[in-house]
Amino acid sequence: MAGMKTLAEIERAAEQLPGAEQTELLYFLAQRLDEANLPLPEPREFSAEQLQQWMDTDEADMRRFKAGT
Repeated sequence: MAGMKTLAEIERAAEQLPGAEQTELLYFLAQRLDEANLPLPEPREFSAEQLQQWMDTDEADMRRFKAGT
């Protein structure tokens, strides 16, 4: 097996794994990140207007879904 040297190569290989092995890989990576003890990214902040716009869009989408359109 040739070694993978780029993230793109690793991503392509991961896509070819069965679902259970993808899950195992995800847990493996999560554990490594936890062990690295890296700081979490800063929380993102959204304005009240942006949040309201998202909620309005979501509600409109749900109405269309329920109406079957």
